Amino acid sequence: MNKIKTSHLLTAAAAAAVVLVLRYVVFPAKFLPGEFSEARLKGSRVAERIVELSRTNLSLLSEVARYDRERNYPEALISISNALIQNRENQAEAIRLSEQLTAMAEQMSRIRPNRAREIATEAVTSEVALVTRLIYYNNYLSELFETLRVKFEKPWVTYLDGQVNNLINKINDEAQAINEHNKKFVSLMIELDGIFGKEELAAD
Repeated sequence: MNKIKTSHLLTAAAAAAVVLVLRYVVFPAKFLPGEFSEARLKGSRVAERIVELSRTNLSLLSEVARYDRERNYPEALISISNALIQNRENQAEAIRLSEQLTAMAEQMSRIRPNRAREIATEAVTSEVALVTRLIYYNNYLSELFETLRVKFEKPWVTYLDGQVNNLINKINDEAQAINEHNKKFVSLMIELDGIFGKEELAAD
């Protein structure tokens, strides 16, 4: 009888051990893949660079607006050309950011608990929106160049009056949106850190 009880106790203990292993090792309550954390750090640096480059371009656009008001189209074209040259780096950074966002998205299903996964999903979505706004930003910048080129070649054309300022305002709006989306990403990552704790993130 004692042997049977002992056998039952050993079986129960073994079962409990298996449950604990599954609970805390195989299926831990909290888990943030190291691949996600690595892509997050790389993506954060790239996104900050995009915000910085967009901000730098805005100073050149203020020159463009001034030259347009003075009808100094050659100088306006030079300024917008410089902005476009600088923006090539921004486009390259957007590709790098997209690569890191893809890496983060691939790890999303592994994140636990559910709240952490929801925060991570919202953060990645915000940075995807940042890339989308950057595309609009680039398109408006190219359109501004073409507008100034026409005004330079055909200064007597009046239908373009006001279009330069309109495009500059749109570019400013996109730059602001880029900045806001990145702020949201940073804020959500801080919230994610609160779930896992700095030490756990470092261990991953």
